[in-house]
Amino acid sequence: MKKIFTLLLSSIALTICAAERPIVQVENGQLQGALEYKMQAFKNIPYADPPIGELRWRPPQPAMAWSGVRDASKFGASCPQPFIKNLSAGLVLPGSEDCLKLNVYLPEKASKNMPVMVWFHGGGLLVDGASDPQFTPINLVRNGVIVVTVDYRLGSLGFFAPKELIAEAKAKDEPVGNYGTMDQIASLKWVKNNIAAFGGNPDNVTIFGQSAGGRSVTWLMVSDAAKGLFHKAIAQSAQQSPLRGMTEKRLGLTPEVEIDAKYMAALGVKSLAELRGLPADKMVLNGGDFYAGEFGGPFIDGQIIKGDPIPLFAAGKQAKVPFMIGTNSFDSDFMLPGEPSLDVFMKQVHEDPKIIEKLYSKVKDKCILNSFVIQDLMYRASTKLLADSMNGVAPGYAYYYDYLTKNIRPAFPGSPHTFEITYVFGSLALMPQAPKRIESELDQCARIERDIADFKKTHAWPKDWYPIVDKNSPADQALTEKMSASWAAFAKTGNPNVGSQGNWPIYNLKADVMRNYSDGPVTITGLLKDRVAYQMLHLREIYALEHLKNAF
Repeated sequence: MKKIFTLLLSSIALTICAAERPIVQVENGQLQGALEYKMQAFKNIPYADPPIGELRWRPPQPAMAWSGVRDASKFGASCPQPFIKNLSAGLVLPGSEDCLKLNVYLPEKASKNMPVMVWFHGGGLLVDGASDPQFTPINLVRNGVIVVTVDYRLGSLGFFAPKELIAEAKAKDEPVGNYGTMDQIASLKWVKNNIAAFGGNPDNVTIFGQSAGGRSVTWLMVSDAAKGLFHKAIAQSAQQSPLRGMTEKRLGLTPEVEIDAKYMAALGVKSLAELRGLPADKMVLNGGDFYAGEFGGPFIDGQIIKGDPIPLFAAGKQAKVPFMIGTNSFDSDFMLPGEPSLDVFMKQVHEDPKIIEKLYSKVKDKCILNSFVIQDLMYRASTKLLADSMNGVAPGYAYYYDYLTKNIRPAFPGSPHTFEITYVFGSLALMPQAPKRIESELDQCARIERDIADFKKTHAWPKDWYPIVDKNSPADQALTEKMSASWAAFAKTGNPNVGSQGNWPIYNLKADVMRNYSDGPVTITGLLKDRVAYQMLHLREIYALEHLKNAF
């Protein structure tokens, strides 16, 4: 009798829990989410049909409707990608091509017409996914916004354009090649049509992303295919290396068709039909392919990605929406295993070794000198140029992130790539925690070179390259409150200023004032001015900005 009574109580408890789970009706059917971290969370929502079989390497197609109530309490599979130790934690792997899903987070007590933020993850367009724990938007939602996180096709399944595929797409009158970017656009269309069911305002959507996700934001800013689908944009650590051409060699880069022909030969296939017949795991690239340049990545196709953002922004061709962009103080750390030597790089961009020696004489750790030179060009100079190009178009804001939690600060030459994300989202409790004692590495080059050697040997992501925080630190807590509040304020109004934080001015190159996230003052003026100004000259040369009037 006692056992029957216990089972009855358990059944009642399960029924009550199920009843408390929120239910929402969207275009394709009903969803039942879950309550977590004081948020409503709806996960694994299809925004397009699975791109399998004949739909592999096709633009995303509308998702099919379902009957009954769809369980939306758990993440779906990540998109196919390599497993990388210390980086892939939290992802649902092995991945599946049935991955064109998104997740919606909102307050437990949602209101109507809430601002919406749509997140595109980074990972070099090769790895990562929306289920990464650092993208749990606890503080953003607490600040009164709805957050949508998106999975999109990666690697050779997401960015691919052999000659036969180009011909097929032309015959079907479809865009070709940049399928991951097409997926991002499809997710924004889903948001436009469905977010009101969650209390979101489809006319107040902010896109934001970091690294490859930040670059994606800048591509969407200049894409006619994304026009009208968002109303504000934030690009975090969006380096601006030149895009390759689809069929033509441009800026010294091998055309995408040549890279993909080489890839097909390596797979031992000769036709598109054979490629579509291969299992997804045969198509997955690895980190070695990425650093060796075997992954072509995004390219200019003329329809979805029209060109490099820097010259298009300079010509006023970007979306006329408020824009925020920023960079971290050691944003180039993850590039170290594949970076060219300083001598090679200087020859590539026509830089004077004597000027470089003078400008960078104070860089203590010579092993990362080339990394800092490249970072000044591709991150800092591009951040300033893109923010400045917003003048006369829409408000543009720039920030610089140089914060590290106290106990790891002495061991790093700056804040690495991705380290700001968890402070924006408020996911500190879900991330690796800093050591209890201050970690000091007097010879930083020894640690950096050790990390690179270990990575090349084991293919495990160095733990130093994944965000490290201290959830109990008052300074960490204060920073996440500040960043989440500013990101949410920007999503609400197009202005990131929060009254208690001091003034964050609209950016212009002449004044050169950026918001400063560090232990120092609220703003920073003339960030590494001479170094970045020199690199900016070469960035202008790469993109021939002085010839823009003749080009457009």
